[in-house]
Amino acid sequence: MADIRTACRIVLLITREMARVAGDRVTLKERRRSVSHFRQIAMYVCHVTLQLSLSEIGAAFGRDRTTVAYSCRVIEDRRDDRAFDEFVASVERLAYSVVVAAGVRENA
Repeated sequence: MADIRTACRIVLLITREMARVAGDRVTLKERRRSVSHFRQIAMYVCHVTLQLSLSEIGAAFGRDRTTVAYSCRVIEDRRDDRAFDEFVASVERLAYSVVVAAGVRENA
């Protein structure tokens, strides 16, 4: 479980930093919602890219698996926006590379 929790934390940190670098190019809604939005993106990336189960992700983020499922649906729906889709794809590529390179999730 520690490896999964570590992988999820890494993905969340990558998401936050990439959003900061992207700045205004990617609209992440209003500031007070950005914390939860970063978490939703990280949950989505953990599920889709790292192929973690909803239950594993929920445990790592201290949330229920149904919350993770909701987050994945929200992000999937937003991927129709080209700029947002490119942002998430970048997070996916970087997160996969970092997590696998760090040996946190070797079978991802």
